Order: sequence, then C-alpha cells, then structure tokens
Amino acid sequence: MSYIKQESMLMTRGKMAEIKAQEQTTSSKDKQRQRKERTRRLIKNGALAEKYLKCEGMNSGEFEKVLRGVRDKLS
Repeated sequence: MSYIKQESMLMTRGKMAEIKAQEQTTSSKDKQRQRKERTRRLIKNGALAEKYLKCEGMNSGEFEKVLRGVRDKLS
C-alpha cells in the first residue's frame, strides 16, 4: 500500500472518530436539555398544584393524599 493511501486512510479514521465524538457531544447536550426542561416543568406544575389546592406547607404524604382525593373525584 502506498504512503498516500495509508495517510488518506488515517485521515479518514481520524475524521470518523471526530464525527463520532461530535455526535456523542450533541446527544449529551440534548439529553441534558431534556432533563432541564422536565425539571422546570415539574417545578412549575408542583407550584401550581400547591397554589390552587391550597397545600403550601404540607409534607409530601399529606400532599399526596390531597392529590389522590382530587384524582378520585375526577374519576
């Protein structure tokens, strides 16, 4: 195999590794963005539930009972 072909193959492998690393970075950033969006949504929805169900200051167990009661009334 000629030197030029070997060098070309090495460059191609390097580019492939670079592209794979970029894809992994993009995937990681997308997953992080999705987690942040979910966390934000959960916080906002929890705050709205506390506000409209008048549950400020309740512990988690009491709050869950209130939510179950609401669910049962809606079913």
